[in-house]
Amino acid sequence: MIRVAIIGGGFAGLAAGVRLCDAGYPVTLLERRQQLGGRTFSYTDPVTGDTVDNGQHLLMKCYRETLDFLDRIGARDDVVFQPQFRMDFRHADGGAYTLRFPSFLPVPLNMLSGFLRFGAVHWTDIPPLRKVKAELSKDLDTDLTVDAWLDHCGQKPRMRRAFWDPLCIAALNQRPQNASARYLQAVLREAFWGEPDGAHLGYARTGLSGLFENRAREYISKRGGEVLCGKAVTSIVPVSSGVHIHIRSGDVIDTDMCIAAVPPLQLARMICAKTFAELHHTLCQYEPSPIFSVNLWFDRPIMREPMCGLLGTTMEWVFNKPVLYGDYDRASEGFLTMVASAAHHLLHLSNDDLIDLACKELHQIFPESQRAEVLHAKVICEHAATCALPLSYAVPKTRTPHPHLFLAGDWTDTGLPPTIEGAVRSGYAAADAVLLK
Repeated sequence: MIRVAIIGGGFAGLAAGVRLCDAGYPVTLLERRQQLGGRTFSYTDPVTGDTVDNGQHLLMKCYRETLDFLDRIGARDDVVFQPQFRMDFRHADGGAYTLRFPSFLPVPLNMLSGFLRFGAVHWTDIPPLRKVKAELSKDLDTDLTVDAWLDHCGQKPRMRRAFWDPLCIAALNQRPQNASARYLQAVLREAFWGEPDGAHLGYARTGLSGLFENRAREYISKRGGEVLCGKAVTSIVPVSSGVHIHIRSGDVIDTDMCIAAVPPLQLARMICAKTFAELHHTLCQYEPSPIFSVNLWFDRPIMREPMCGLLGTTMEWVFNKPVLYGDYDRASEGFLTMVASAAHHLLHLSNDDLIDLACKELHQIFPESQRAEVLHAKVICEHAATCALPLSYAVPKTRTPHPHLFLAGDWTDTGLPPTIEGAVRSGYAAADAVLLK
């Protein structure tokens, strides 16, 4: 039996492990932290006892591989999807808008109907959407930004502020002037111009750790695999017959095949710059993009909606945790999470500054919150929530120059932006590449 080692216990590594175990390959999965999940995990807040995610994540119905993965490990029922695409927005000037795509209408009539009723835009902003539709089948230039593409498609400022910019920042974790138009094109093709329910949003009704980490570990272990936490890999050394994996403790694991499912800059430190010269150079070009989550506990409920997009503010989304969790996980009444993505512009602020900013903007959006008392607050910054290459670089593929080393991660060439779906697809692709050996 071929021995397979997987480095990294996030979505990509766990998806690869599940896929290989299903094929009868008992894997050894190594994770440097004491817990699985990579950049998607949760913990218990010591003050409130509530379950807190390190960052709020949403799924879409078009996340086919993610739903397959969750179904395999028995977690599919803990994800709740909207019956139709709906996103509520509130503007700092007091306006409230809802974008809703009726599920009984086919694509693109559902979108036309939705935008005609979307009060944040004018009907004259809608006809140019036809140009976007015409562009979805084209092979866009690799160095084309979202900003430039939307200019080419004739998208007006009002539509960009109300829809395109929030979509780009949320889905790609980059600003439109830096983000790849190819990735936004991929999101549109799969979510909005694919199956009628592709854009329906879904959320976990438990913390992220409860959703998939323990279940994936148990799934792998029951099928003869091994999941080892606290195993920090220092180097990956290819040899003619396989790969030697060196652990910080001094141990060396010999394996026939290795899947590296870690972030690019971390992988660059593990491989030899001379042996993998081109790959190493590319890995070192990745630039991290941060996401801030400001968790606020009020003495009373502030909003009824499960989530709301914010327009004209620095914080971009607010999530109502007790509504999202229901009775399935712990979230106190009045527990909200406010999120800002692609947040380089906030890195200079202190936690107190960020809490003050979030509260100030929440008071603008929900004036009734001014009467509520903040009981507790917690800021979480994922400095490298995602990583992206400069647009001129080719994204690394699953296979490497060494026939026994494969790559997985949302930063690899999945055709998608760095999302949970991209991570799971990459893990499945790496596992399939191993199975072909």
